[in-house]
Amino acid sequence: MKKAIAALFALCLTGLVLAQSPADTFVYQTYGEPVSLDPIRAYDTGSGTIIENVYETLYTYDGAAIDEFVPALATSHTVSEDGTTYTFQLRDGVQFHSGNTLTCRDVEYSFEYGLVTANSEGAVMYLMGDQLVGTQMTGEDPAAYQAEVSWEEIDQAAECPEGDDGLVFELNLTHPDPALIAIITYTAFSVVDSQFAIEGGSWDGTEATWTEWIGRDLTQEFLHTNMSGTGAYQLQAWNQGESVVVQAFENYWGGAPDIKNVVVEYVDEQSTRILALQQGDADRITLNERAALVQLRGAPGVVVHEDPSWAPACVTAGFFNFDINTENNEDVGSGELDGSGIPSDFFADANVRLAFSHLFDQQGYIEQIYDGEGVALTMGLPPSFLGYNEDIPIRTLDLEAAEGYFRKAFDGQLWEQGFEFTALYNAGNTLRQTVLQIIADNLSFINPNFRMNVRSLPWADFLTRTAEQKAPMFVLGWCADYADPRNFINTFYDNDGYYSDRTSINVPSMQELIDQAEAIVDPAERAFLYRQVGVEHYETAPLITIPAQSPFILTTDAVQGVYFNPMLSAEFKWKDISKE
Repeated sequence: MKKAIAALFALCLTGLVLAQSPADTFVYQTYGEPVSLDPIRAYDTGSGTIIENVYETLYTYDGAAIDEFVPALATSHTVSEDGTTYTFQLRDGVQFHSGNTLTCRDVEYSFEYGLVTANSEGAVMYLMGDQLVGTQMTGEDPAAYQAEVSWEEIDQAAECPEGDDGLVFELNLTHPDPALIAIITYTAFSVVDSQFAIEGGSWDGTEATWTEWIGRDLTQEFLHTNMSGTGAYQLQAWNQGESVVVQAFENYWGGAPDIKNVVVEYVDEQSTRILALQQGDADRITLNERAALVQLRGAPGVVVHEDPSWAPACVTAGFFNFDINTENNEDVGSGELDGSGIPSDFFADANVRLAFSHLFDQQGYIEQIYDGEGVALTMGLPPSFLGYNEDIPIRTLDLEAAEGYFRKAFDGQLWEQGFEFTALYNAGNTLRQTVLQIIADNLSFINPNFRMNVRSLPWADFLTRTAEQKAPMFVLGWCADYADPRNFINTFYDNDGYYSDRTSINVPSMQELIDQAEAIVDPAERAFLYRQVGVEHYETAPLITIPAQSPFILTTDAVQGVYFNPMLSAEFKWKDISKE
């Protein structure tokens, strides 16, 4: 009978018949649903919010600390003298949601699955490819990947020295990496249930089939929508476009959580989310801009969680695409510099980028949108990170300077010809929409022949279109995978960085500094080089930084145990909270 009741309640949740949130249920209204529930494919906060609560990694963050780690599926580890072999003792008696028991084979399979598929949109190759198989190459070209990476290299990278059923796991690196534990704490290195995955049709874990999985579209595969982790919550339903529902895992090794059900609802309209929080239909909502807090401060039953010590570990920027894919691309108009479109190399001209950088006022944005609670950024790096250069100036709204750069662009042709294109943001993110609209308005003010349209796309479509290099200009953010400047500098500015597939960035003077920093480990030397990257950012304007907003979290007063860890997609884990 108990099972029948639970099943009936789960059915109600998946059908979203909630009025007010029940005492044992946490309802979170936000925007941007998961791109994928497969940890190897996912690389976005929408997906991470679910994955970090269903799956687990070997180590995890110690509450709100971003640089302190505690054991999760590992209980301890040792490192060889040369720093290239990490040996993990795994936790005994851990059960997956399927009922299977965790062994070394699951951990080995999880790492090998990431290396075998080498997904270009996932994080494994970007964060650990070089350390594990000597390259960050992805599987977009399976033949090229197979020529570069052998099965033997993959097999040797992750091993079970005491056998598949043992509880000792070994990770072998090509070179030492002092940030290893921090990196593998990221959700891409979640441990999946190998038996569940194989029985569902995922890679069978053998050498015989590994080449068939290189570069495969994982959104068409079993683990895209099916999950069996060891986390405190197990997946009940992903109602695409509407919600994700998870339920407490009663056999969780850390003890069953207080909150029995979590419903994440995807609601693009901010006013709807605000109303839901005020009425108690939602326990937490995402609110884009601080200025909107005026509607909620002092409201009965609403709590604004904020603390001066909370430091953001995310950077949002307006990105220029140096080599736009103009084929069948409605966002570039004619695709020519003829007044009705833009050519593929429009933003490769530094004068165009510098002109655009003078169309946005960071401090004004802080005052008007963040209600004065934010910090202007000199470069694409959080101020608390090593190498942030606070001494360089910030290009700000200066229409005269913008006109000067526009008149020099394309040997003077641009000012006379004019242009038109469309910039993109993800639906529901009013902060990003406002940034682009401000730039568009200032643009048309200085020359009526300059037209920038602004449009939104659903989150997954937005990511796909930018990855296809079809977005001329777009606003997107990056939250740290681990607390090291490399995670931002390389992502934003490196010719081979994660965002380079979207921007084709090419600034040789900046690349030289990044390459130098990669080859050294001394913090002071790295800091010096990254500060110089900041100088190059000012001089070449490869992107427009958007000021960082002072963090806050909105919940009802029934929610207890809230903390802020910017390394987590949802800032805190659901197993750590309760409701009164």
